[in-house]
Amino acid sequence: MKNSIYFTVILGIIFLVIHFISQFLELGYNDLFLIIGLGILLAITLPLFYLDRYRYTKQKKFIIKSFQQEKGNLKGKEVKKAETPKYPSFRKQKSGLTWGGGNVHASGAKRGSKRGFLSK
Repeated sequence: MKNSIYFTVILGIIFLVIHFISQFLELGYNDLFLIIGLGILLAITLPLFYLDRYRYTKQKKFIIKSFQQEKGNLKGKEVKKAETPKYPSFRKQKSGLTWGGGNVHASGAKRGSKRGFLSK
């Protein structure tokens, strides 16, 4: 729908530009270009634009109405706790060995030891 609107706007503007240029060059059919350009813009482009706006508004109202109905259905039911998904989460995972404050990626670090790599 939007492509047809863009096409008719461009076509109407082209005819108006040809009319404007033909005024200076004194070409024939000058008034015909003006009538065709305005006719395309007023008779085709405006109804297409308003039809597109109407369809968009209708679709938006339908989405809002369906969301409100869905939300209304949830009010009567109990809200269950979210189950743990069977797939891994996409949050940043901690890696490495930790000693109370940060990840340590050292070759001397061992699990269960506290700062043992400093005493070597």
